[in-house]
Amino acid sequence: MTELLLAKLPEGSVLAIDGSRAMVEAARRRFAGEPRVRVERQDLLSLEVEERVDLIFSTATFHWIWDHDRLFENLARALKPGGRLVAQCGGEGNISRATRATKETMKEERFSDYFVCWHDDKYYADAGTTAKRLEAAGFEEVQTWLHDEIAAFDSVDKLARFVGTIVLGGHLKELPEEEQLPFAARVAEKVAGVDGRPALDYVRLNMMARRSA
Repeated sequence: MTELLLAKLPEGSVLAIDGSRAMVEAARRRFAGEPRVRVERQDLLSLEVEERVDLIFSTATFHWIWDHDRLFENLARALKPGGRLVAQCGGEGNISRATRATKETMKEERFSDYFVCWHDDKYYADAGTTAKRLEAAGFEEVQTWLHDEIAAFDSVDKLARFVGTIVLGGHLKELPEEEQLPFAARVAEKVAGVDGRPALDYVRLNMMARRSA
């Protein structure tokens, strides 16, 4: 995404932010020697920028943050008056089949002891509530909407590999190594068992807004 932004902004610069140390280190290696990119490790709930920016762009991030009121207030403070926010993340109903399958699998006798203290780390907001939060944080010209996006896989095994890497990262950390693949496989079996399709029912929450003057 940083590369795409640079291509769209031939005279601009990008401040790339991530909460993951590994992601930040990887991005710094990738953009070493590129003077138009600065990469920082920050938590968006305590975001600080040296100079207000013209645009905030984010994809697949906000559903990892529970406090959207505070998130949007911080983003508004980081933007220049009239600056724009363009973002997309998981929205209400996102991967609902996988979520149900995961909860059912967690309760199975083989896995239940590992999830006694489990707390879900994702929050899928709806469009209406998000619009109100953005307006309360100081945004105008607010547009928010949901759209469905089905991700189909050729087999249950490919779905299992995908959910194990992308969807179940936090869950697998709770399991011993020998139980991680069986857990992901069981979730994938349950997802495909709904209607015979190895597929994930993504719901995207889109938002566009302008920082009020």
